[in-house]
Amino acid sequence: MFPIDFLRHAAVATPSRTAVLDGERACSYAELLQRADALAAGLQALAGKARPTVAILGPNSMEMLVALMAIHAGGSILVPLNGRNANAELDAQILRVRPDVLVVHKRYVEKYSAVDISTVIADADAGDPRAMAALEQTHRGRRAEWTAALTDVNAIKFTGGSSGIPKGVMQSFRSLNTLIASVMITFRFEADERYLCVAPMTHAAGAFILPVLAAGGCVVCSADPKPAPVLDLMAGAGVTAIWMPPTMMYTLIDEQRAQPRALPALRHLIWGGAPAALARLREARHAFGPVVETIFGQTEAPLMLAAARAEDVADEKHLASVGRVGPLADVGIFSDDGRRLGPNELGEVRARGDLLMNAYLDMPEETAKTLVDGWLHTGDVGYIDEDGYLYLKDRIRDVIISGGFNVYPSDVEAAIAEHPAVSEVVVFGVPDDHWGERVEAAMELRPGCLATQEDLIGYCKERMGSVKTPKRIHFVEALPRSPVGKVLRREARGMAMGLPDPAA
Repeated sequence: MFPIDFLRHAAVATPSRTAVLDGERACSYAELLQRADALAAGLQALAGKARPTVAILGPNSMEMLVALMAIHAGGSILVPLNGRNANAELDAQILRVRPDVLVVHKRYVEKYSAVDISTVIADADAGDPRAMAALEQTHRGRRAEWTAALTDVNAIKFTGGSSGIPKGVMQSFRSLNTLIASVMITFRFEADERYLCVAPMTHAAGAFILPVLAAGGCVVCSADPKPAPVLDLMAGAGVTAIWMPPTMMYTLIDEQRAQPRALPALRHLIWGGAPAALARLREARHAFGPVVETIFGQTEAPLMLAAARAEDVADEKHLASVGRVGPLADVGIFSDDGRRLGPNELGEVRARGDLLMNAYLDMPEETAKTLVDGWLHTGDVGYIDEDGYLYLKDRIRDVIISGGFNVYPSDVEAAIAEHPAVSEVVVFGVPDDHWGERVEAAMELRPGCLATQEDLIGYCKERMGSVKTPKRIHFVEALPRSPVGKVLRREARGMAMGLPDPAA
């Protein structure tokens, strides 16, 4: 069985059920599969090979979802590109994989420089020979023929790459099958599911599409991440499930508190992709009810190393966790000398199983450092408690050693985030002649709120003592974020180091 078969089975069972909504447009299961098969055959013909490498670039839309399903229907190799990336980064990624075909929305054509790649315009104007609709129509009624092994590469997804050589993670068909099955087992999506895909479907938000379709549910597409339209759409469309990074969740919390919407259908508000502040998770439960859930993974082990449904984190002591280990993964905590540690012992999070990537594209040395004896070395520090819940501290390289003490930025961030004026905070170490490294923080304040460096330093000392308390706090209008909304710690550190001393 291959990933597209999850859609095929659902289309046979419920051909007339609505599979996709995009504004006023709707697409049934039968139509979605028919369009995916036709486009898959068209992509094969355009590339002149059975399993082409296909990059996709554009905002969430019905066309982008059809293209995604077509890539699966043709057994092609998916290369998802994020339109929020800088042009130079997109060029570097395209150069690395050299796709056979690029499916792109017309307003993104200027985002890259490559001119020697066959291009399909997803939303082309009438008469454009590169139109996706024309390619579908030409091959309507056909089904792409191809062969592959489950261990073959199904996708190349980039992680990092804002500077230097982009790192392409090669995922297999087996990895995606494992992800889909794990999500289905954990979240138990139902036939009445309405999943709002508003974070980029080329990344983590898209991982829920096939699990929802496999259950007979409906994917609601939106490219507008602003909090008011998102909440209005959730209310109006009867959304039952949504995935988002913490930064987006925080904006929804603030908007819902300012102008509450009735969301009686919502049962899965899933966050992931970056750490979330415990104080904000409590606010999310207060604003939206007992529907807050979480999921954890890496591009190297996509999305499902651990997860928690709302009932799993109903107990306050588990709310800060990323849930229990996924149903189809083996996750352990290891010491530096390779010993598997017991409950509540802190060490590196490592994983093995069918979820893992095959390798990094053309990076054998990086692959050998990351995959060792079948185990993925995640680079995350954490522990598993006696109830089986996984807690993450920080990336190994982000731990601050100040005056001989290990300071975990996540501990400091969690304490600062409890302050009512703080919207989001990032903590980091900077070189210091006396301490070796000193703890500093950069933060955004909530709209209309004021706080001074002295206020927050005193607040931290009361809760954590002097060692963990930041020596400096920098107030910024906006923290640096990745194209998918994750706060960038090293960039925030660089920005803060270039700012004048706030106490001067």
